[in-house]
Amino acid sequence: MRVSDKAIVLQAIKYGDKKHILKLFTRQQGLITVTCIPGSTPASKIRSSSALPLSLLDVELITKQNKEVHQLTEASCYYVNTTISTSLSKLSIAQFINEILIKSLKEQTPNAFLFDFIEDCLKYLNESENDHMNLHVYFLMELTKYLGIEPSNNHSVTSPYFNCRDGHFTPTSLIFPMGLNQEDSALFSAALKINCLAEKLSNLQRKRLVDILITYYQTHLPGFTQVKSLDVLHEVVAA
Repeated sequence: MRVSDKAIVLQAIKYGDKKHILKLFTRQQGLITVTCIPGSTPASKIRSSSALPLSLLDVELITKQNKEVHQLTEASCYYVNTTISTSLSKLSIAQFINEILIKSLKEQTPNAFLFDFIEDCLKYLNESENDHMNLHVYFLMELTKYLGIEPSNNHSVTSPYFNCRDGHFTPTSLIFPMGLNQEDSALFSAALKINCLAEKLSNLQRKRLVDILITYYQTHLPGFTQVKSLDVLHEVVAA
């Protein structure tokens, strides 16, 4: 069946001399894998630039029932990222977001709201000048809602400890990574109350929140392994 859709490129793997295998998150089809043959000429229906991770594409697909791999016949960027590749901090955040999406999006179910959220974050990253340094924290916070693992912010005097396993605050503490100490619990609760894009966070707060959220993802998402881009992100954003 021939389908027109919007897609975000998550991963591109070269297969043979010319063929590429792309993992796409599409607005109407959800997560799909496609094959394509990108070209470099003006007449190419799929340009090589369209196969880059986090490209925002208008695509034409041939989907095959009961098949795991489909065919991408046309692709064109409907939004061009003009600043991400020229900014080390933006590029580090983009690579981090890309890795998080690859590790967390495992099901094929379409989710237009999630697609729009990712698209908005990428546009924000591209268009922002100096107010993008908390984007990765905001992204991790908001993504929990779309993945169905949103933590509950019931922090109080009688429940001051966050339980990573149960996703809420409790009267008793657990050793990290199963739970947070009182100081980290208070920081996490405060962050859950605000829009991290609009607030100032210190480098230490930003790093700690990301480490907490990554641990939380690993607790709730099977197969969510070590995030390789995290060390570089921490170093660049703190610079």
